[in-house]
Amino acid sequence: MILRNRVAVLAALLFFMPVADSLKAQGAQFTHDTVAYANRLRGGEAIANDSIWDTPSDEWDTLLYTKRLNFPFYAMGYNLDTFLLEDGYISSTDGNFSVGNFSDLVDKGLGGRGGAKSPISLHRFGSAPNRIVMLQWANHGFYGDFDLRGQCSDSGNMQMWIYETGGKIELRFGKNYIRDFASSMADFTFIGYSVIDGPSFTGMVLEGNPNRPSTRTTDLDQSVGLIAYPPQSKRYTWTFDASSGVKKTEKQSGLKVWYSQGLIYMKGNETGTYELFDGAGKCVEKGIAQNRASVGQTVKPGLYLLRVNTADGSAAVRISVLH
Repeated sequence: MILRNRVAVLAALLFFMPVADSLKAQGAQFTHDTVAYANRLRGGEAIANDSIWDTPSDEWDTLLYTKRLNFPFYAMGYNLDTFLLEDGYISSTDGNFSVGNFSDLVDKGLGGRGGAKSPISLHRFGSAPNRIVMLQWANHGFYGDFDLRGQCSDSGNMQMWIYETGGKIELRFGKNYIRDFASSMADFTFIGYSVIDGPSFTGMVLEGNPNRPSTRTTDLDQSVGLIAYPPQSKRYTWTFDASSGVKKTEKQSGLKVWYSQGLIYMKGNETGTYELFDGAGKCVEKGIAQNRASVGQTVKPGLYLLRVNTADGSAAVRISVLH
């Protein structure tokens, strides 16, 4: 199902405000402002409309979707024409570049009755060379809320807009309800992008007041993230420099790894080793990797890179240590 809109109609829906701030680092420029938010609950391609994102019997096991922009888009050297979608962010097919909201969004039907409650959809606007792809997470929940209360009471709405021309990726936030941010979100939330490069990672994390965030591009493991959730109509924009070079996409290994609440979760019963790296690429913890092994107990809260090696291959994921 494809929703096709005239450019004039799309422009009429947008209410632009002056850009409040602009910072440039590591090949990307960040700006933030406000824009009218409109849920598009009809049309488009249903990505997750009748299925819960997270397997109810195994809540750490999130569904992964492979989608196409149908136009080339380069960010930090990675072509996102084909991308992976999981939770509130997208990644290159090798998982080495990711951008979006890393606050562990979930379907509000997780752990409850009545099936899926938080549809994800993909919408397309315009024609070449001005095509736009919009991803929408409607009425989503938060895993922190589910973990705290056994059900999803909190909710949010978010869209990601990806532009064929100009190298822009936007996050737009709609109406949200979070009764206790400190408890549900563990005092902060991570939004931004990151690039895995060997044992280290670089990128940009938003910090502080969500209405006027600052950015951190070094020592990402020391980031405090946003101290509140972005309010309705807030828009965050990253403009990527397409001339930063094209990275070779690595073949994905058969290993799949998640991290939640201080534990590694591995698909199957693989056993191997893990290494935990800070933002400078320094290994700060290592040990035996197996399903539900404890990780990150010896380091300070922050953003880290977790690399797991098994006989099935290796996998690297960005993790948020919250304790």
